Amino acid sequence: MNNYQATRNEQVIGQQSTALKLSATPQTNTPFFRFKPLALGILSILMLPAAYAVDYTNFEENGWSVGMNVGKSVARIEQDTIRNDLESQGFDVISVLEDRRSEGYKIFAGYQFNPYLAVEGGYFNLGGFPILANTLPLTDFRGKTKLFGWNLDLVGIMPFTEDFSGFARVGVTRNDTSNTYSSNGLVDVTGYNEDGNYTKHKYGLGLQYDISPIFTVRLEAERYRLDDLIAHSGDVDLYSLGLVLRFGETPSTYAATPAPEPVRRVEAVAAPAAKEPEVLVLEDVHFNFDTAELTPQTKVILREHVQTLKANPQARVRIAGYTSASGSAEYNQALSERRAQSIKAFLVQEGVASNRFKTIGFGQTNPAEYEANPSILRSDAAKANMRGLFEIIVE
Repeated sequence: MNNYQATRNEQVIGQQSTALKLSATPQTNTPFFRFKPLALGILSILMLPAAYAVDYTNFEENGWSVGMNVGKSVARIEQDTIRNDLESQGFDVISVLEDRRSEGYKIFAGYQFNPYLAVEGGYFNLGGFPILANTLPLTDFRGKTKLFGWNLDLVGIMPFTEDFSGFARVGVTRNDTSNTYSSNGLVDVTGYNEDGNYTKHKYGLGLQYDISPIFTVRLEAERYRLDDLIAHSGDVDLYSLGLVLRFGETPSTYAATPAPEPVRRVEAVAAPAAKEPEVLVLEDVHFNFDTAELTPQTKVILREHVQTLKANPQARVRIAGYTSASGSAEYNQALSERRAQSIKAFLVQEGVASNRFKTIGFGQTNPAEYEANPSILRSDAAKANMRGLFEIIVE
């Protein structure tokens, strides 16, 4: 082995040791940041009992929400640009080492127009990606690219069940790319340290589950298109877990009783006979098997009820939901409550004040017809029991 080869091997070993130090160096000065995905996951699990324990019977969502996602970002970075630049300057490039993974997060606010369409916008930070070039002669050429910016997305939602759905997003981003490079003086890093600010796009897919009417947990994957990523274009993927907080209000069930007027002296007169309460009978409505969604026929009946209720503004309504005998009692109880809520939501949407309603679910109890064989899911008796009833009194 000649002296040149021995010297070359020593330099390679020394720079490989430097590379190991790079990979072992933490990518952030805040240790907690590296544990945000785990912390958010634990927080979501701890919130489940509290989310289910709260009574959301009369909660009315107003469409607004805020949320945060944390996870891992993966950069798709090519090495040819740096390798070619160094070789054109006369350096022998042994390897270009880079860390393509980092921590990323996003904070956003959104508005949902209907069950299928929403907009979301906010701030994202995809982390930093360090790089080290091993060269002969030794240049100690190293750097880091940080990626962050703002976004506005259009989100399409596809419900699978009452609480579980998938979604897809496409959006526009305003990106900031910060490059910080250095060497031992043999390489001019001026051109590498230029920061970028530009407009690009992003898209993604995800799944979400409503643990309550207020809290939603998300799991999603997104791709951000970027420029000036180590002097050329590239993609960064963010795989993240998120928590969404939805806003709304829980109005009182009935209007407050007005204060009594002062007692006035009047002449004694014969008291009129007490007026018997007038009872309005409204036709009950029915649902399809294992769903709280209203059918077109049900909506026709409910619109007739809307006219009756508007003509009797003093009416107070209790909406009761029921199910067939198929399934567990716990599941049927929850389904009956959702059916009552679905009826209420439609009536409110049609213009009846929400404080005139109260909802309750009776599950599979008090059936309209006896189901001799509950395993027959769509028997006439089962269809009769999958219903919503109204108790309305005008005083």
